[in-house]
Amino acid sequence: MIAAMSMTSRERIQTALAFEEPDRVPIDIGGSNCTGICVDEYVELTRALGLELDAPKVYEPFEMLARMEEPLRQRLHGDVVSLENPSMKFGLINDNWKSWRTQQGNDVYMPGNFNPEVDEQGSTYILDSKGNRQAVLVPGALYFEKTCPTGLSDNFSKMDPDEWRGKIELFSDEHLRIIENNARTLYENTDYAILGEFGKGGLGTTSLFAGHTLTDWICLLVTEPEYCSSILQATAERAVENLKLYLDAVGRYIDVVFISAVDFGTQKAPLFNPDIFRDLYVTNYRMMNDYVHANSRAKTFFHSCGSVFDFLEHFIDAGVDIINPLQLTAANMDARRIKQTYGRRIVFWGGGVDTQTVLPFGTQEEVVEQVNERLQIFAPGGGYVFTPVHCVQHGVPPANLLAAVDAAYEIGRYPMRDIRGQVSEGRRRK
Repeated sequence: MIAAMSMTSRERIQTALAFEEPDRVPIDIGGSNCTGICVDEYVELTRALGLELDAPKVYEPFEMLARMEEPLRQRLHGDVVSLENPSMKFGLINDNWKSWRTQQGNDVYMPGNFNPEVDEQGSTYILDSKGNRQAVLVPGALYFEKTCPTGLSDNFSKMDPDEWRGKIELFSDEHLRIIENNARTLYENTDYAILGEFGKGGLGTTSLFAGHTLTDWICLLVTEPEYCSSILQATAERAVENLKLYLDAVGRYIDVVFISAVDFGTQKAPLFNPDIFRDLYVTNYRMMNDYVHANSRAKTFFHSCGSVFDFLEHFIDAGVDIINPLQLTAANMDARRIKQTYGRRIVFWGGGVDTQTVLPFGTQEEVVEQVNERLQIFAPGGGYVFTPVHCVQHGVPPANLLAAVDAAYEIGRYPMRDIRGQVSEGRRRK
């Protein structure tokens, strides 16, 4: 049996996505807005490594994620690079960067149209184009929280589906030109797998409730399913319009397209009955996934935190290729059961080490032990990309993150062996 020759990052990801074993398990740190690093953590990590880099750019202000610089990507063994949208959140445009200091005292760069308003209590607000407060950073916090209401409304009116569809913006020609140029540069000048941050496809995020709060929407799913179906269909149809524009610009360059970041699970249970997802969401997500598959070689990336085991069959029916993050501490998320049930039908992109428990609070030895355990379960047979369960948060000891990625890099070589040298079961590349 001949061992696989060394691959480029792009080849490595493509092989894993085809449910084959590459030379080693691919690693993603900083390749998407669901697998990134909080900017304050990023600063501490670069300091610990002695990297002399400029102040980091916050390319995604909701989670305060730092744009990954090449020296750090290489040190973290990253195989994936993010193809950012010019605007990732809150209408902030990622150019004309300006200096700003986080509440942890770190100097960073924010998008040029970031013009925060600070009130008398010291809370910092991001304003929309009309001057309305849309996100807030309270004193001592790390992240901007959306200011939209979430509880039951005293009264509300239904949105006409066609009117709602028209409110969802299409990619502008300028933004498409920027994305296309950046995608071409990444494709022609790097060997990384490219993950396109499409970002206009989620069905039912807090910005896509057709004017309803989260609580209202959850109630409407039960009481007004036909209305919700019409809104979801209008949203999906608009998403396909955007996908056509997007894939015409970058489809020949990207390996993965980020379709949805909606969380359908809580830590204790699904957010709502999975049968509702089957009846109202599947057809509409399939509309988007089918368009991607028919018009590009890209695989579709689907993020959903929490207890989602009972959704996985429906995700697959909807044409989803990749599921992230595998939050294995949530209810009903047993790693071995997930692998045995779905390991040949959907790619697992995550679950490599817990970001709520072991990564921030464990010893380096405990981190390595958990990485080893997860690799032995998920990596055999391909179909797996290593990344922590969520974005790496501030407060994670840099040594723990380095221990995690180094363990994944060393242990994750095929044929798989655990930290005691025992060969794991699984298909072998020939």
